Amino acid sequence: MSSDKIPILTEEQETDGNDDGKFQELPPPYSEIDQHQNELGSPVPKQDSVESSDLPLLVVYTRRWYILILFGVLACHQCIVWNTFGPIESGVQFAYNWSNSTTPMLANWGTIMFCLSVVPLSKLVEYDIRTTVLLISGLIASGTVLRCCRLITKNPTVFLVSCHICAILTGISGVTIMAAPPLISSQWFPTSERTTATSINLAFNMLGNGLSMLLGPALVHFSSNTTGNASTSHHYTSYQLTVANMTNGTTVKQVRDEIDIYMYSHAGVAVALFVLICIYFPSKPPHPPAPSSAIERTEFWLGIKTLLGNKNVLFACFAYSISQGVMGVWLSVMVNNFRPLGISDQDIGLMGFFSVLSQCFCAIGIGFFTDRLKQHMKMILLMLLVLATICFVWLMLMCLQMMPHTLGYLYAAVILATSINFCCCPLFFEMTVEIAYPVNESLVGGFLT
Repeated sequence: MSSDKIPILTEEQETDGNDDGKFQELPPPYSEIDQHQNELGSPVPKQDSVESSDLPLLVVYTRRWYILILFGVLACHQCIVWNTFGPIESGVQFAYNWSNSTTPMLANWGTIMFCLSVVPLSKLVEYDIRTTVLLISGLIASGTVLRCCRLITKNPTVFLVSCHICAILTGISGVTIMAAPPLISSQWFPTSERTTATSINLAFNMLGNGLSMLLGPALVHFSSNTTGNASTSHHYTSYQLTVANMTNGTTVKQVRDEIDIYMYSHAGVAVALFVLICIYFPSKPPHPPAPSSAIERTEFWLGIKTLLGNKNVLFACFAYSISQGVMGVWLSVMVNNFRPLGISDQDIGLMGFFSVLSQCFCAIGIGFFTDRLKQHMKMILLMLLVLATICFVWLMLMCLQMMPHTLGYLYAAVILATSINFCCCPLFFEMTVEIAYPVNESLVGGFLT
């Protein structure tokens, strides 16, 4: 065997003991060039040259798709649990007389706990990804089971406290949910599939947001119209509750029972996922899928110093934050832009749902396409950002009533703008991982998020 080629086997070939795998030109970092550049032009530190006998056996395992889908479903469910009460805010206010600040605070725990736990969890996932995924799936399962406390006590205060505890535990788990996708792609997938794998993971998480908008209202049958106001959510007084009961026949007990069923369904799925991860979720395959997967990554604290000292990483992080962070916040309050145009809450909700579905499918499609044009990732990303900007400008002009606006135009603008913009998300992750190489992928993911 020549020193610049290594065999890449399928899982079946490894099992059969067949070493006649497909040969591929040995990519960096096994080349003996003093310094090379990755596909984005960033220098990669020199690796010691190795003899052919020391080269790793590369195997692409079919089970990689099971690992990807299992973690993706966990990410999807984590997002559903995080966004439990937003879509049914009117129902929980009616049933438990929650204040206007309670539901937003439950969602805010996600951001608060992410900031507090990003360093320790990023360090833990670098040590062992199986342990980390077991931990976060256990946190989600524990939190959702706690919200089933009404099986033991009917005290509304106990239920409220359990909801806050669940939100805190779910917020902690969000660190690994967002940071691990590029690490899983690197550990299990060959370079020709990594952007696709990262896209699928991120799409699953976004899908959870859309499913929560459907599942909540489908299981908790309560509308803000109950109190005669469909435009805003209010803190319900005892008088309003009495009027609602008399005019609509809806009782507090009925809504509480429906909320309980919703809580039980969350807990059942979370526990099932935890059991599946306990049964099989290895940290990495027996053999790496690509040469770069076998290279030891930079030590954690040195990695942080490297990221902070790399201006290209900081620029990528800034661009990611502006494009993805602003859009994520806007989607939660876009109703305020469309109501003055005479758009109903139902149509606004459908816009959000179809937008989420489109974002998922488009992100996977762009990831698959980019995997085949690795050398042009930066150009693809720039083109997507330009197209997204054009669509958002079109939407802005319609919201300002400086251009003709119809329901169809608004649907098209929202879906196009958000979908094209979200397609940039996996590309940002993969591009920043390339720029920061050999810093650990989970650390890069946590730093970006």
